[in-house]
Amino acid sequence: MLNQKDFGKRLREFRKRSNLTQKEISAKIEVSEQAISKWENGDCLPDVYNLKLLASVLNVSIDCLLDTENETGEKVIETIKINEAVFEIVEKPAAILAGKIIYAKDFSDISGFNSAIDAVMEEGKPFDGKLLKDTVLPVSDIHLSVNFWRSEESRAYGFVREVLTDCQPEGIDVYKNPASLYIRAHTDRSTAQLMAKEKCEIWELFAYIRDYFMPSHGFRMAENGAQELEVFDTFEHKSGYAYTPAMLR
Repeated sequence: MLNQKDFGKRLREFRKRSNLTQKEISAKIEVSEQAISKWENGDCLPDVYNLKLLASVLNVSIDCLLDTENETGEKVIETIKINEAVFEIVEKPAAILAGKIIYAKDFSDISGFNSAIDAVMEEGKPFDGKLLKDTVLPVSDIHLSVNFWRSEESRAYGFVREVLTDCQPEGIDVYKNPASLYIRAHTDRSTAQLMAKEKCEIWELFAYIRDYFMPSHGFRMAENGAQELEVFDTFEHKSGYAYTPAMLR
């Protein structure tokens, strides 16, 4: 996987191949020229939305820009369609997740825990992503649900991103999610219509996958410690993927 410095070098190389200046790139994707400079210097990383725009402007694939075309990461082993909705059975490697994590055990009752989550949601910026060390590309915001299908006392909720190391700055929480089989679904219109909706949130897919998809296709919740993940594919968190850890019955 690329680190920030490696990504910056590749971004600069592709920009020069395209005969574009930092100013021209910034105008095309509507970010500051300073942001382009920081990305190329390896000071920080673009989010997944800007990464898509960069790839489009530079006329390369995201995999090519990230130099991940030959890397092994998630592996789709089966695709199952229900009407037009697509569910993928994915082998996902172990991941280190870092950011802000709230644990139910730190509160006197579950309502206090839920209120703390709501407060962070309203704040809109649970942690400073620039503090994270060795963030995995592409940068994606992830909401981590720990043990939400089990007892309330063991629950935790995280606002995190994937990183390459658990050696993070003070004040950053770390969660190690084990490798697992996952059922992955996207919040597109076809999937939402399975729940008689035109639009849906990522978290709404978890219950559908657990209660309907799994029993119908021979799966149950995994018992290896892997957790449910909301992986957003837009900066505004308007859409994304639900990852539900699974195992065959």
